[in-house]
Amino acid sequence: MHLSVLSTLLMLAVGAVSGGGKGLFKSLFGILAAILLIVIRIGYSKIFLRITDNDKPKFSDIFRSYPLFWKYLGISILFPVIVFVGLLLLILPGILWAVRFSFAPLILVDTNMGIIASMKESWAITEGNFWSLLLFWIVVGVLNFLGFLALGIGLLVSVPVTTFSSIFVYRALSRGRAGITI
Repeated sequence: MHLSVLSTLLMLAVGAVSGGGKGLFKSLFGILAAILLIVIRIGYSKIFLRITDNDKPKFSDIFRSYPLFWKYLGISILFPVIVFVGLLLLILPGILWAVRFSFAPLILVDTNMGIIASMKESWAITEGNFWSLLLFWIVVGVLNFLGFLALGIGLLVSVPVTTFSSIFVYRALSRGRAGITI
């Protein structure tokens, strides 16, 4: 099985079982599953970045980027809070901020920048591309929703495809900011 599908399967499986159990067990299991899911998401992004860069990652690489845990947790909290506040401010700021900060988690994993620096970089690379990126994220959402509707099995295709697409767009925007043409 290809590494992208295997790592996607792991991420989806941990996400699916994170709500199991009852009472205190459910709470403890949920916390542990959430921690594990963050570690897996970091490694998942790292693996897909390495595949995109024609590197040869291994499945075990999914657990090697755990030192980014606290930064990734921070951006995983700050990003949705900013978008939520923006949505409260007449909806449009939330949509704008969601699009402009959308690459911040990926930038953090790729570059090991801090939380604020990753958000500033995302803002910078998305400059002048709001409408095309909004359309891109809508298409990503629709594809993953269709994958979910296909009994969830479709996510094994849609999630890797949309992850590779996101990384491709991120790399293109980053090159453009650096003045490198594709």
